[in-house]
Amino acid sequence: MFKRFISIVLSVFILFSLSEVSFAADNSTDRQTTPIAEQGAELFGLKVNNLSKESLEKRLATMGLQPYPSYKKDVATYSLGPDGILGVKELSIAFNDDDYLIKATMSGVVKSSEKRQSLGRLLVKKYGTPNIGFVRNGYGRAKWVFKDGTYVELHNTTFNVLVIYVDQQPKVPSESGQIDVEALYEKNEQSKP
Repeated sequence: MFKRFISIVLSVFILFSLSEVSFAADNSTDRQTTPIAEQGAELFGLKVNNLSKESLEKRLATMGLQPYPSYKKDVATYSLGPDGILGVKELSIAFNDDDYLIKATMSGVVKSSEKRQSLGRLLVKKYGTPNIGFVRNGYGRAKWVFKDGTYVELHNTTFNVLVIYVDQQPKVPSESGQIDVEALYEKNEQSKP
């Protein structure tokens, strides 16, 4: 009876500890948000920073991808084929009013553990150890933040897999045709080590 009581107490303690760890991992104030690399996020070999709709559409067309009809303004959705890219079969892209990428989300239900592991390992190989979250054996929930204002996020803890590419400061052409001194100053400040 005493052993069973100890076992129950230990189980409750472990569950409580795990929920505390999970909560701490989700608390953004506990996370390191220092950019980790100079390279910046890339989508299909194109830099995400200031990526124009025209450039991205050209690249996707060379890959044989055409967008679905969209009813949402500044959003394009593509099928990545019946097999997808490592099982991820859909790409949704949001652009700003000036046709520069804000966010690209690759998603899919990936039941193959080999494909899920390969996807996570591919991102770690390309970008290194994430500075937020974790990737273990290809699985995890992680974020790679870059100095150019872009980041890549991986959600790969269940069959519902997401890889998100974001440009936090997409390009906005100057209306006056003059140099935007404030924007140049901010970009210069971000590029400092």
